[in-house]
This record gives sequence, structure tokens and C-alpha cells, in this order.
Amino acid sequence: MEPLVRVHLCCGPHDHYPDWINVDVDFGHNVVADLSKPWDWVMPETVDYILIKDGFEHMPDNQHFLAEAAKVLKVGGKLQIWVPHFKNPSAYCLTHRSFYSWHTFHVYPEAHDATQNLKVVSNRIYIGHKEGPMAPVNWLANVAPKWWERLLYVSNVEVILGRVS
Repeated sequence: MEPLVRVHLCCGPHDHYPDWINVDVDFGHNVVADLSKPWDWVMPETVDYILIKDGFEHMPDNQHFLAEAAKVLKVGGKLQIWVPHFKNPSAYCLTHRSFYSWHTFHVYPEAHDATQNLKVVSNRIYIGHKEGPMAPVNWLANVAPKWWERLLYVSNVEVILGRVS
């Protein structure tokens, strides 16, 4: 059995994972790449899992990013995106290009989206960390995320997209 190919995008100078391909524009431990350009640093349909935590909001073109991710993922591969929710003060950094909510990915892909072969597997909101003392609150928030985010505080959105074809 061949090993899993896992890619960690926007890894920063210190947050790299052993046995993963760690990619960043400035601090890539394995690959230095601009994700707004074609992803020629990895072959099409060879990646099992992509993680981008606190990086997707910096992308100048979300459609390009999603198309490139779909191109390199194997069928059945997953793309995990973690972004600050628009209610989180950190969402308003000058380098962030877009704002996100649970609803951003609730309807993805719509008929007009360029990438149709990525489907939402999981779409969750968080108040602080995923685990620990906030876990029960996070569970409750995800019982009715559409209403929670309208009425109460949310810090992050996590969506997992799966490659279907």
C-alpha cells in the first residue's frame, strides 16, 4: 500500500507537519510556492488530503484555489479549510481578501461555481478551539449553525470538501 500524500498549505515558519508536504509562499519547509499560480509543484490526482488553516482568507481568487485543489486531489481526497468567521475580529486583517460564515459553504457548489467536483463533507462553526472546554458549546452551535451564527458569537468556520470525480 502506498503512503498517503498529505499537503499542509500556508504552514508558516513554525507550523509544519512531519511526513506532509509543507507549502508556503515564504516559509515552505518542503515547497515554496505562490498558491495563486498553477500548482505545478505536485502532480494531478496524487494528493489524499489538503489542510489549509488560516490561509484561504488570504487567497486573491477562491475559485482558482478550489480548482487547483480539485485538480491535485485524488477522487475521494479531502480538502480541509479553516478560516476566521466574519464575527471574529481577526477576520478584519488587512491581508484578508474575503469574509466567511457557515453559509458560505452551505450551498457550495452552486451551478455557477467553476469547480463542480468538490462537495461539502462537513461544514462546522466553532467558538474557540475544537476540543477542550468549548467542545460542548461547539456541539450546541452546530445543532443549528445557521441560527447560532446569526444570534451569537462564532470564531471560526471549518469546511471539509471531498473530491467526487
